[in-house]
Amino acid sequence: MTLDELCRRRAAVWGLGQEGLATAALLIGRGVVPVLIDDDVEAASARAASLPEGAPAVVAPASAPWSQIEAVVRAPGVSRYRPELIAAAASGTTVTTAMAMWLEDFAGVPVVAITGTKGKSTTAALTASILRHEGMRVALIGNIGVPVIDMYERPPIDAYVVEVSSYQAADVTVTPGVCVLTGLAPDHLDWHGGEERYYRDKLRLIESGPPGAVAVNAASPEAVRRTDGHPRRTLFGPAGRVRVDPSGTIEVDGEGVVDPARLRPPGRHNVWNLCGAIAGAMLLGGRCPSPGSVGAAVEGFDGLPSRCQAIGERDGLTFVDDALASNPSATVASVEAFPGRELTVILGGADRGVDVRPLVGALGRRAPSPRVIVLGPDGQHLLAALGPAEGRRQPAVPMKVAGDIGEAVRVAVEWTPEGGVILFSPAAPTPEGRGGFEDRSRQFVAASAVADRPSRPGAPSAPTATGAD
Repeated sequence: MTLDELCRRRAAVWGLGQEGLATAALLIGRGVVPVLIDDDVEAASARAASLPEGAPAVVAPASAPWSQIEAVVRAPGVSRYRPELIAAAASGTTVTTAMAMWLEDFAGVPVVAITGTKGKSTTAALTASILRHEGMRVALIGNIGVPVIDMYERPPIDAYVVEVSSYQAADVTVTPGVCVLTGLAPDHLDWHGGEERYYRDKLRLIESGPPGAVAVNAASPEAVRRTDGHPRRTLFGPAGRVRVDPSGTIEVDGEGVVDPARLRPPGRHNVWNLCGAIAGAMLLGGRCPSPGSVGAAVEGFDGLPSRCQAIGERDGLTFVDDALASNPSATVASVEAFPGRELTVILGGADRGVDVRPLVGALGRRAPSPRVIVLGPDGQHLLAALGPAEGRRQPAVPMKVAGDIGEAVRVAVEWTPEGGVILFSPAAPTPEGRGGFEDRSRQFVAASAVADRPSRPGAPSAPTATGAD
């Protein structure tokens, strides 16, 4: 469904966050008065006060006039599988998202769409930077923060780099010209209703058609398997056209482009993200971006907040904020980013039903053995997985339990040898009612600034910043 088609129908917008408000404002500006729906009517009504004059009152889903609604634009956080949406679709109502609509309307312009379980934002940011250093006017939009709906009111530019979440991909009907798949691992199972449906929804971006060019991370077996046979697939990372050669240089078709050691964010997974960005820029432009453009993008990139980001060093310890690591696969990647160093990992959050055995295995194999602090009571599933089990009389790794992030940091500072790393990488989403990952990130940063090592008494000093805010 295009925006023009939506404007000719009795429309509703469900979910009045940033994207929902932008969608409602765009419709009202074009003379359409949509039904406004939100699960929290009181809070949404306060936000809706920013809409242009003539905006209707916000109603709850149960109070919405569903029989009169011909199309509903749902916000990404509103599950496609809510009973109200299933019933509406069954009765003939079109269910879409701002992302799906925008991809239809902008199908003829240069677009690089980045999706995957983790690494999307880093890959998208690096892709946009490379293209800008190639002299292009680029918009970095989508799940990374700027709603795609904002692009309807702006002049055309040279290229769009858009991050697409699984929530946004579930209703996509058009495949962009270039897609980058950073990897696949189970996530958001409660929203999608199961692992297979999660993969299916995620891959709608690539499979809706007509087939575009797609770059796939060769380090992700699930991503490689599920795109096998794609007519325009390019691999990147440990194998493919854009790969890390035996000397450690990233090369494209055998020609060296950049030394990934210049990339400040740590970890092999971030090297793969850089390979994906180079691949996306290459597929869009039809040629390899210049080493100068790639090098400049790398030099200007300090990493993104809460994504394996070193926030400072204090009393001989390095503090790393990885609060956005909301599933085990992301935490595995961050644990592997500090080889050979003493490591204490702070884990714990809501249980999404995702298998944590790969994380348990990665922690158990690591040398030196890491220490683990589990946030209770929400981390019971992690405690059970890491504790004594059949065939294992002792916990997989040394373990302690903390009541909150502040206590976890204090315990970690006391427990971690000098020169070690304290990594907050929860491997699970923030429990309901505790805010979002940003809130837990702020708590970790604040606690890291004041927790004092017993061996070094005295007034704590502020950490020395080592990453971008």
